Amino acid sequence: MKCICKIIILLGILTGMPSSLLAKDVTDSLPVLQRVYHFRERLDASISGVERNVYMKLRYDIKKRNIGLYLIPTMDLLARSDRKMVMETYNRMKFKSFNKYESQQQLVWGTVPHNRKAMTPILVFLTPNLYAPTIFRNHALSPFHQSNRRFYHYTVTDHENGFAVITFRPKRRRNTQLVSGMAYVKSETGRIIQTVLTGDYDGIFFNTEVIMGNDSVNALLPDLCFTQAQFKFMGNKIYAAFEAAYNCPVTLPDSLHNSHDRALLDSLRPIPLIESEQAIYDTYDSLHPVQRTIIPDSIEKKPSRSKAFLNTIDLIGEKLVGSISARSDKGSLRIYPLLSPQYLSYSKRQGIAYKIRMKADYHFNAHRYFEFKPRLGYNFKFKKFYFTVPLQFYYNPKRDGYVEVVYGNGNRISHASISEKIEQEYGDTIDLTNKNLTSFDDNYLRITNNIMAFDWIDIETGVTFHHRKAYDPAAMRYFNMPTEYRSFAPVLSFKLRPWLRGPLFTIDYERGIKGIYGSSIDYERWEFDGSIKHQFGPSRKLNIRLGGGFYSRRHGNTFVDFTNFRDNNLPEGWDDDWTGNFQLLNNRWYNKSRYYARANLSYESPLLFLTALPFFGHFLERERFYLSGLSIEHTRPYYELGYGFTTRFFTIGLFTNLLSTKFQSFECKFTFELFQRW
Repeated sequence: MKCICKIIILLGILTGMPSSLLAKDVTDSLPVLQRVYHFRERLDASISGVERNVYMKLRYDIKKRNIGLYLIPTMDLLARSDRKMVMETYNRMKFKSFNKYESQQQLVWGTVPHNRKAMTPILVFLTPNLYAPTIFRNHALSPFHQSNRRFYHYTVTDHENGFAVITFRPKRRRNTQLVSGMAYVKSETGRIIQTVLTGDYDGIFFNTEVIMGNDSVNALLPDLCFTQAQFKFMGNKIYAAFEAAYNCPVTLPDSLHNSHDRALLDSLRPIPLIESEQAIYDTYDSLHPVQRTIIPDSIEKKPSRSKAFLNTIDLIGEKLVGSISARSDKGSLRIYPLLSPQYLSYSKRQGIAYKIRMKADYHFNAHRYFEFKPRLGYNFKFKKFYFTVPLQFYYNPKRDGYVEVVYGNGNRISHASISEKIEQEYGDTIDLTNKNLTSFDDNYLRITNNIMAFDWIDIETGVTFHHRKAYDPAAMRYFNMPTEYRSFAPVLSFKLRPWLRGPLFTIDYERGIKGIYGSSIDYERWEFDGSIKHQFGPSRKLNIRLGGGFYSRRHGNTFVDFTNFRDNNLPEGWDDDWTGNFQLLNNRWYNKSRYYARANLSYESPLLFLTALPFFGHFLERERFYLSGLSIEHTRPYYELGYGFTTRFFTIGLFTNLLSTKFQSFECKFTFELFQRW
């Protein structure tokens, strides 16, 4: 009831004011806007440690639906459920920062099957961060942050009672990263009292109304949030309403978790049900009379055999297109959707590839825990399954102390000296053009220990094993060449960050030793790398990477295999899979030279050039420029130039390369982004 009173009072201020007191246009809007921009700084309040009791209500109204919903993560539920549903929850939220918080769901009740969440992106509207560069996590450039001023037109209307209304809209162009709307603010301080935002988030068209708190740290967090959303895709049309009340007075015991106590929820509800929501409950109760009282799932009526079969089919579909997750007091497991277009990528050189990921953790206590984050992928062009399986045990998180075991099968590696030796022995009597004599499959195991010796340096020590098998062993035996090679090497690495927000430098040393576990390779390798990500404002980034490496000791049977300069079939960049890597470099050059020197640069920003295009520009979220250079043995300097952009549907990169000043090739690469935030 307290929340409803706030709304009534606020609407009275806005609408009940005599026309003689209504706002006059302010000729100089800068003072009010500047106060809004700097309100969070002047308040000097931190939300770390703040706790809130939060009531949330979700309402779905499915106007049209078809089988296309099964293709969307978390939406398969709406493809087979009732057309109108309601779900309510009561949660305990503990904030570390605006974008980092823990939420414990204490009560849940509704007509949604299994109380599952559907259309999950709507939950980003739960904690709008109005004073940050982006309002909803990394999306929607905030008109209340000074760095985004150039993107918006503002009109400020002043009231004689010390309040002002700010209306804002995008300059020249509409884009999914921009919002429009109005805000009611306190002129003297710049505190936002209420705001209404309209925009587009990952295919969801939303209208959000936020009423902020009124004192101290509460002024940085919402008191009430109301969102009306509409989603259209492949003929499906769904409306959703999301309401949240944050500062609820009743604190439930921490031991209460996912309770289905409907009577308790009825007594705590701060926002009354509207007539249509009550009608949904009444219809549900008439069809499920047993559910009017709470009974454990274990004693619910056993479904019929045919219904059980359909439930099994639904469950399988749910797990294929949705995440599989489990959580306990000690650990958690999450397997990302097994069938999702966002894990597909394509390039002319490497063809179509598909990769998936998962993660798990197990905590013995706050200072001892395991982390498991494998990456798996399949390349259709090479018909090869790739995997990297890292397991980390943290024994001193404060000093970044952990032991890591990584097992993987790497990329196919070449050994140029083998073909050279065969050519020297057989001369021109044999044609090696179409034979894979230089290709080996690489299986490796790496065991290391990392510890932060000082605040600015990490030391990593360990060993690495490689078992390389010839791709064509029959041909290798024909030429009396070994079909496999083993290597064992101690490794030593230093990670240096002399300045808190400065560059990261790494020094890697590896020394191959013969005779251990069948090792027959003797070598010594050094590598140096430096990288920095510099932020210009909230959303512009400059990534720079410089590095080099060389073999100080190498015999004829040594594979040239650098750590920081290799072809990667399971790429992981900084902001995308392409940043900091070469895209068009022929894979044979990675393993041919005894040394290399590299430089990679990329610049990322929203709303640069293509956003000015009609229609298409509306969906463009990020644009990037790439520049890379490489120097290796026995060839001229190599360069790559690239341009890329990201929409909610896909990311596209256009790349060209030059050998010295001579043009080599042009290639287009893409990865799917569709529903990546779902």
